[in-house]
Amino acid sequence: MTRPATSTIASALLLVGGAFSLDAYAAKTTVSCPITSTTDFVVYTGSGASSLSQSWMFHFLDWWRAQEPNAALKPEYVKLSAAQVGACNLADRASYRDLRMYIQPGGDAYLAQRWIGSGGKTQINSFLANGGSYFGACAGWYFAAGTYVWQDVLYTHPDLLGAYPARVEGSIREVADYDVGTGNAVTTLNTGRRALYWGGPTIGYKQTNAVAGTVQARFSYQNLPAVVTHNNMLLTSVHLEAFENDGFSGLSTSERESNYRYLAGLVNQTAGTSFTVPVEPQPTLPACSDGTDNDSDALIDLLDPGCTGATDNDERDNTTGPQDVLFDTFESGFAWTVSGAGVPWTRRTGAGKVYDGSYGAGVIKTGAGVPSYMERTISVAGYASATLTYVRRLMGMDSGDEFSVAYFDGRWRNLELLGRGSENGGFVAKSFSLPTTATRIRFRCDAGAVSEGCFVDNVRVVAQ
Repeated sequence: MTRPATSTIASALLLVGGAFSLDAYAAKTTVSCPITSTTDFVVYTGSGASSLSQSWMFHFLDWWRAQEPNAALKPEYVKLSAAQVGACNLADRASYRDLRMYIQPGGDAYLAQRWIGSGGKTQINSFLANGGSYFGACAGWYFAAGTYVWQDVLYTHPDLLGAYPARVEGSIREVADYDVGTGNAVTTLNTGRRALYWGGPTIGYKQTNAVAGTVQARFSYQNLPAVVTHNNMLLTSVHLEAFENDGFSGLSTSERESNYRYLAGLVNQTAGTSFTVPVEPQPTLPACSDGTDNDSDALIDLLDPGCTGATDNDERDNTTGPQDVLFDTFESGFAWTVSGAGVPWTRRTGAGKVYDGSYGAGVIKTGAGVPSYMERTISVAGYASATLTYVRRLMGMDSGDEFSVAYFDGRWRNLELLGRGSENGGFVAKSFSLPTTATRIRFRCDAGAVSEGCFVDNVRVVAQ
């Protein structure tokens, strides 16, 4: 956010008896310096830094502090008035050993340079020359330059920093003309990121040419620079620090948090700090391009006939009527997760252990009172109904043994529970309805002797 330099603004800075001089005022006033040996960032809060831009900057810094659970490692910042910028010896590395960055929020570059004055300008440039860094947002970038073009008029104010060597210009009228309407707009960058634009500078628009430094992000409009790093300076035309619904509209909370993560990374990079930056959440990919067998048919993504393209979010086969979500005869292997302290379930072969074909699943003598589980993930969400069928044989199960089958929908719920003294004999076919909220099924066996065990075959989940 920036404002034009006008004769009206300049005349407002005149006092009775002659021109106002902040340097002269500071020289006659005792000014304390709030910076300590543990201060990491200083933020300018004097005239020329708008209250809204300050609010956004504090939102950002406070959010960043909250990302670090260790109080001793949180980034520390203090606020500096115009007089304090001139009074604090920013380059005093011995006293301010942790100080890494000076932050100039958005607002009015003319007022900022007028109030910071030549003394503050000297302090900031000395800080930069002695290993410090600078973050200027919007008007903070105008202030960093030696000259700038504002609404087609060139300005060369005496106390602009001049630390950024290229001339800049704004506003970008096609994005948001500062003099029309609200003067701001949420705009899109070339990375797909959305951010608030409010009159910030760029280069290569109408009256400027070469960029100094590295362009980190560009406006979608004409590919103009939006975020630039130059040596130890971070300069942003867009307000990456803007907080949604605080003085403007159009930015979501998730977009703002993404901008905060991006900005925190840029500050770390520019200032040479290593404060905690949360990892950007990965977007949820459609079912047909997420590398997962979502319908448990052993076919993944575009290899699954249920996928019509990479953006299809339903991997289920495009057929009518009942569909096999899972059908395991154990002939091709054992793809179940086993758990429990007992002897694990495994693929079995041999008479009495297989219902048909050559293989089934089973476990013998898990251990007295020590259960063993085999479990499988299923996906029946979106169907109207689902059914689990299987055949099972319980061998030699006496009063000390148990067998159960359950599904999981946030908690495990039994479909079949055969308590102590379970039935024995040949294979028995079972069928149970499953809710479409079920995400896993599980078989449990608790058998204590070498002559006791549980066997399962032809496990099938059908949905429609």
